[in-house]
Amino acid sequence: MKKFILFTLSITTLILAGCTEQKIEYEVVNQDDMTIFTKQADGNIGDVMPFYHEDRWHFFYLHDSAPKPGFHPWYHLSTTDFTSFTDHEEVIPVVHNLESQELALGTGSVIEKDGTFYAFYTAHNGRLIPKEMFMLSTSTDLENWTKQDFLIDPRGYGFNQFDFRDPHVVYVEEKAQYYMLFTTRHLGKGAIGYLVSDDLLNWEKIGDGIFFLNNADTGTDAVDSNLECPTLWYFNGYWYMTFSDQWPTRQTHYLYKQNFDDEWTRPSMNTFDSAGLYAGKVAASQDRMILGGWVSHDFNRPTEFGWGGNFIAHELKQNTNGTLYVDIVSEIKETISHPQLLTVVEKTLDVASPTRIEFTKGTDYQRVTFNDLDGISIIEGYLDISSVDGYFGLFFDYREGEASYHYDFNLLSRRISFYRGDYEQTDTTNRYTNNDFFNSSNQLRFTLLFEEALDGDGAIVTLYIDNQLAHTARMFRIETTNFGFYSLNSDVTITDLKKFK
Repeated sequence: MKKFILFTLSITTLILAGCTEQKIEYEVVNQDDMTIFTKQADGNIGDVMPFYHEDRWHFFYLHDSAPKPGFHPWYHLSTTDFTSFTDHEEVIPVVHNLESQELALGTGSVIEKDGTFYAFYTAHNGRLIPKEMFMLSTSTDLENWTKQDFLIDPRGYGFNQFDFRDPHVVYVEEKAQYYMLFTTRHLGKGAIGYLVSDDLLNWEKIGDGIFFLNNADTGTDAVDSNLECPTLWYFNGYWYMTFSDQWPTRQTHYLYKQNFDDEWTRPSMNTFDSAGLYAGKVAASQDRMILGGWVSHDFNRPTEFGWGGNFIAHELKQNTNGTLYVDIVSEIKETISHPQLLTVVEKTLDVASPTRIEFTKGTDYQRVTFNDLDGISIIEGYLDISSVDGYFGLFFDYREGEASYHYDFNLLSRRISFYRGDYEQTDTTNRYTNNDFFNSSNQLRFTLLFEEALDGDGAIVTLYIDNQLAHTARMFRIETTNFGFYSLNSDVTITDLKKFK
């Protein structure tokens, strides 16, 4: 459960130049009604469908609970601050009939036209052929939805009868048409198909109906992989498209281009997070982009994590050349901003304080351990990584000579990986997730966001590397936990560490 910080501490510092006093107040913070990685009380959060409307961010999602026999109805949550959420509960139900096309619902999207909201969704029943079709519900208030007499059958358009899902609808102004993108297959490869419409009700196939075909240059590591949960949007001079590879890495990728008819460009950093976030989809306001997805409730699987879990959001920001990078959501940063006491509780190196930590090359592991993280906490600081000839990283839950979880920085392979287990016994067996990492500067600013366990699924942590990446993972059965840094045969300096709640 969320806790009160049990102290109020004031430190007075004497600044010699000018002899002025500066007080640092460590505030009492009540986080009882706050959450970042929220979860519905009666089930997991599955694929998230973001939608922005009138200064509020809406996140429709597939609700994951035991089949009755139907499963995965659409639920809805919304927020303005990303630290508290309104639970609108079920908005589009399934049909509890084994013969119904709507035995299960799948991912889709919401779009507004002339004061009416259109929710296009997948209707799924693995017992039927085709197993997936597209249906429609409408609303005038985002709360009450009415299913329409509307159906898109893949057989009527010549699309794959077994992979036909995740309709995403967007208005393309330069074409003066609505485009519907969706997951399909073509020529033995994963593909994003498309249909076009003038009115959202009558849809037409153009040519072969393939908007994007998976390939080695701009696609995913396995070109036969399905491209799930696509999104397409325009923002500040550029078109963007995202999709998640169903295998092997299960990450959300993005491509970009300036003109709608241009070829897609794949940036060097083409993912936003590790497999800790899956099925990321994007909504944009006039000046912001938010990526919404889910963190699996079960990482303890060798290939594919358990389906569904907790909600997660990142803010996407645009570089001048059109590329994107991921950052902590600004409202979270503004709210979790109360300074907290940060103390060293154990160290095996000479220079180790919140102000400065100096790891040097040597044949023995060095570490520094800080006091516990609890509730919702943020740690900020700077990394100056001169060389990592051995190992360097950030650990959690250090006890009895063992770090239960850790991020490991590997400059040789240009990777950050998250492991379960002792940092002195790093191997790929217990590696949960990994992500690309480019040591582009000797002064890398990082932000660590932690939310303690609210249930048996465990705590969630995201590491943000400034202007590069986010890396999300789960730590089972972790409530309060210490954290720290370790190093072997590496030259790394950490400065200006701060803790906030």
